[in-house]
Amino acid sequence: YFDMGWRPVKIVDAGWGDPELDSLGGTKVSRPGDPSWEEAKFRFRSSVCVLVTVVDHLWWIHFQLSNFLTTAMREHLQPHHPMRRFLTPFCYSVISVNDNAVWNLARPRAMAPRCFAPTEIGFRIAFSASPALVKDGHEVPAADGGPLLNRLEYNEWLKEKQGIDTEFHRQSGKMWAILRQFAVEYMRYYYPTNKALACDADFMSVIRQFSNTLEVSPAAKAKISPDGKADDELFESVADTLANHMFFSTAMHEQYGAVEAFVQDASFCATKWVPGARVGTKQTATAQALLMSFTAIPMPKLMGGDWTHLFPTPTRLPDPAAKTARQ
Repeated sequence: YFDMGWRPVKIVDAGWGDPELDSLGGTKVSRPGDPSWEEAKFRFRSSVCVLVTVVDHLWWIHFQLSNFLTTAMREHLQPHHPMRRFLTPFCYSVISVNDNAVWNLARPRAMAPRCFAPTEIGFRIAFSASPALVKDGHEVPAADGGPLLNRLEYNEWLKEKQGIDTEFHRQSGKMWAILRQFAVEYMRYYYPTNKALACDADFMSVIRQFSNTLEVSPAAKAKISPDGKADDELFESVADTLANHMFFSTAMHEQYGAVEAFVQDASFCATKWVPGARVGTKQTATAQALLMSFTAIPMPKLMGGDWTHLFPTPTRLPDPAAKTARQ
């Protein structure tokens, strides 16, 4: 809990169960100055790190968003299709990275189960619970127009209904809007009208398969799916869907995944610890260092790079007033 200046005022920890029974015990409240305050902060930092890494980073971005969109794109679009060319930079190395994650990170007795506290059954429970843990607009009730695909609308809902208005949300909203405008301008070059987009059966198959395979609520699937939408509504939902994928594969992947600076010190943040401790064990420190070295491999910048090789040289001169695909 924070005050209006975002200074912590208390931590409510419901994880103080009997470690032998792996059960939920009594809730413990710690405040600044309490004897348990330092331990409570350590438990909070470490728990958030594990939650974000397993749910938001691994399950949501890698195994859901990037995995299913890349699969749908490769199955339905030819290499020369303009939307496949557009999405290729935002699907860079998805197949190899996710394959590596499945076999060397997430499977039983791989790096993640050795690094984090949950057992194999615990990991299954965590992945099963992930659809309910992911926020990003999916938690907005139908009465408020939810689920929300448009991040600007989501940020406004957080501000009005939840009282959440941080610099992160404001800057991330600006980033999302830039990416959405990029997607809209590109689609307008190939789809002059909303009807033209709706008539692209191959690309509609991509969006339909993506919505069907995502492990989200039926309401969220309906928001993404092209079925049953008028042309204008369809164009807006596709623009939101593309912007979300571009946003999560770039800025939010960095936000969720770049935790190496926090876990390099096992006394600041540990992926697991013994009851009563304020530091991870030596084995934990070694395991999380190996995990970071395995997953924090430098990757090329998806934004700002030169991807013009994906686009053919125009065979006719475009309208001087219109932007080309290369532009």
